[in-house]
Amino acid sequence: MTTEIKTPINDVELLTFQHKFFHLTLFKHSGMKKNQILLIVLLSIGCAFNSFAQNDLNFEINKVLPFISIQENKLDKINTLTDLDKRYPTSWVREYISVEISAYKNGTQTKASGISDVLTQEQKELIRLADRSSDIAVSVMYLPENSLKNNTVKQYDFNVTVMPDKNAIYSEGAAQLIQYLQKNCIVNIEAGSFMGYDMTAINFTINEQGRVTDIQVSMPSKDTKIDEMLVAAISKMPSWKPAEFSNGFKVKQNFVLTIGNMENCMVNLLNIRPIE
Repeated sequence: MTTEIKTPINDVELLTFQHKFFHLTLFKHSGMKKNQILLIVLLSIGCAFNSFAQNDLNFEINKVLPFISIQENKLDKINTLTDLDKRYPTSWVREYISVEISAYKNGTQTKASGISDVLTQEQKELIRLADRSSDIAVSVMYLPENSLKNNTVKQYDFNVTVMPDKNAIYSEGAAQLIQYLQKNCIVNIEAGSFMGYDMTAINFTINEQGRVTDIQVSMPSKDTKIDEMLVAAISKMPSWKPAEFSNGFKVKQNFVLTIGNMENCMVNLLNIRPIE
């Protein structure tokens, strides 16, 4: 189920305007004079655009990804370090000394070693069977690619979080989530509160029981009352269905509500992705 939430309030208002225009068409065929029809059209358009001006706020809910993550359904296709982390700097390495994969398997920490960025069968198997409750740790010992005579061994470490294929979803459905946010916070934001590149972001977590926790204002707006209202609305949201792995294991998942201009340069710091 696609649960990407891009919430243009304009869609609702556009439907309202189209509904009004339909009735105007009926008026046309009812024998009204042209100047009367024109007056009604102009008044209706004016009202519609005034409504757009008052409520033209873009808002979205997206999931927040860890710095390095991979979807569960891609674990079987991992063959190299780059498959684990697309930003892995292969150009830094002249020679590999060791590559160690560490993960918990059935509650016990397990390690598998290799000497290349191409993973061994044992390493791939450990990644595939690792417990979903903890990250996969990678430690690379290597000689760097440089022109120094005394080239010393370097270490490069990173952790990979496996993401569930079933995202947390609002129990009543995506459309109802949009309506909830519109009713409980968006409509209460005064026109002009967000201008230019203004934006606010409220992070929150859906825990293993589907409840909202850990609400934080990660990017405050210019009005603390708006931020407080958003936090209150999120805290009172009905329950969600929690994120879940293929084996039925439920995990918490992080989300962010953004309001305003998504072209704000600070958006990249949120590390967000649409809800798929």
